[in-house]
Amino acid sequence: MIFGAIAAGILLPYGHHFTYLIKYNLVIMLLLAYLNVSFDRGLLRWSHLFVLIANLSLPLLFYFTLLPFGTTYALCAFVMGIVPTAAAAPVLAGFLRTDVSYVTTSVLVTNPIVALVLPFLLPMLVRVEGSIRVAEVLIPVVAVVGIPLILSFVIKRSGPKILGLFRKVYWISFALFLFNVWIGCSKATNFILFDNKAGLITVLGIMGVIFVVGLINFQIGARLHHEPPSHASGLALGRKNTMFALWIALDFISPLVALGPIFYILFQNGYNSLQIYQVEKKIGLARD
Repeated sequence: MIFGAIAAGILLPYGHHFTYLIKYNLVIMLLLAYLNVSFDRGLLRWSHLFVLIANLSLPLLFYFTLLPFGTTYALCAFVMGIVPTAAAAPVLAGFLRTDVSYVTTSVLVTNPIVALVLPFLLPMLVRVEGSIRVAEVLIPVVAVVGIPLILSFVIKRSGPKILGLFRKVYWISFALFLFNVWIGCSKATNFILFDNKAGLITVLGIMGVIFVVGLINFQIGARLHHEPPSHASGLALGRKNTMFALWIALDFISPLVALGPIFYILFQNGYNSLQIYQVEKKIGLARD
């Protein structure tokens, strides 16, 4: 079904008109995910520090490694390395039957730190147009993550009947996720078809760079939390806030660098869909 949503976004790229709905869908998805999580004082773990360090150091490694091959490739890799954990990552954690609270904490840790660091770090690497205000980055993310978090606490204290009603409609979360995938892939396709001014070789080069960066993010992240590798920390480092990355690229760097988050949308949804398939397959074999 996820691959179907990706294909629909490529073949029927009309979803870019509904990009504004993504954040509202996320609020509902996160609310349903939080209702199944038990939050306690032990949520913040040492491995969250490792995820944060990787989130800040890997993009610099990507940048200086790729700089000899071209500034565009280096900046694409930097942007997709530096942006924080996506607000949708806890929802994916639920689909992957892994630790939703761990991924939620990663969202709450990485987003404010990146929002504080990026306005100082980016001008050192590229001449930016205008200034990046911390509040512009931080407030929208805090709203999307914080509102459903507060609502989940209210609902949990409203009694088991009301909580039960919300848990019965958890399937809506996956439907909204598919809708968001279609919107994201539609936006990617529309951008490539109508707004892309780069040559084919450059586009293919950016796509290759982004796929390698994404694979490194997920694979290193998966090894920062548990042995064997964990889907939770893999999502914490690999599932990126692509809308944030698009904004940074388009407003402060160049439309060409915006191809980075466009391709990352395709990569991370394809990668996570394979992970979900593998998890469901294991569960099915265990039941048999």
